[in-house]
Amino acid sequence: MKHIRAMSSIPARAQSEGLCDNITSDLQARYCFVLAFFAQVFVPLIQPFLLLKTSDALDDAPQE
Repeated sequence: MKHIRAMSSIPARAQSEGLCDNITSDLQARYCFVLAFFAQVFVPLIQPFLLLKTSDALDDAPQE
């Protein structure tokens, strides 16, 4: 990949300024809890069903 080059020789930390890094209010804490719940519990539970549904849709597509 010739179009990619290093910006410096010293690796830099990624930016970590997120909404859930510095919680200052109850509303923000609730939002972070819901976000973490969806990302870590709900999505892994529903992902196999979504993959099954999309693979069924691909199998039902007419073949040319």
